[in-house]
Amino acid sequence: MNNMIQNDFTYGEHDEHFFNQGFNAYCRTDIQQKMLEDEVRTDFYRDAIYNNKHLFKDKIVMDFGCGSGILSMFAAKAGAKKVFGVEASDLAKTTKKNVKKNGLDHIITILEGKVEEIELPGVDKVDILLSEVMGVGLIHEGTLQSLVIARDRFLVSHIVMYIVLRWIRLLDNEKQNSQ
Repeated sequence: MNNMIQNDFTYGEHDEHFFNQGFNAYCRTDIQQKMLEDEVRTDFYRDAIYNNKHLFKDKIVMDFGCGSGILSMFAAKAGAKKVFGVEASDLAKTTKKNVKKNGLDHIITILEGKVEEIELPGVDKVDILLSEVMGVGLIHEGTLQSLVIARDRFLVSHIVMYIVLRWIRLLDNEKQNSQ
């Protein structure tokens, strides 16, 4: 199994993996564990949220494509009043358990389903749409289209997506380095 992961994600065969697996490409707990163990990545997300607690205090947050729920948990710990983690894959079941183990199930509700199909219990809109939409999954999984739908259906007025901003910054740096 580890060889497959190494080949898929280290040696550039990830395009085919996403085409074949879709939402389930990320639902394996071993892949989620690898992402959580990436300290640069995880620390960046944590710091982006914790260093801006004033944006999260008493807000309603949607974590679109919540995966392991780590961003949902960061948002809850940053003072969000309510967090809805939306996960289209079976990983949602494990994420619900993780949220409960961390004592945050009174703030975080994990919704299993596509953002196009879910309803938010008790609210119509959210103040913040939080998402980690990086890499090939953005295009191959239809994530960009779903993100726009989430924005249009659920977002009150503005958008907070630190992760997309980081991705764009990386692209800008690559562009500058090539000139």
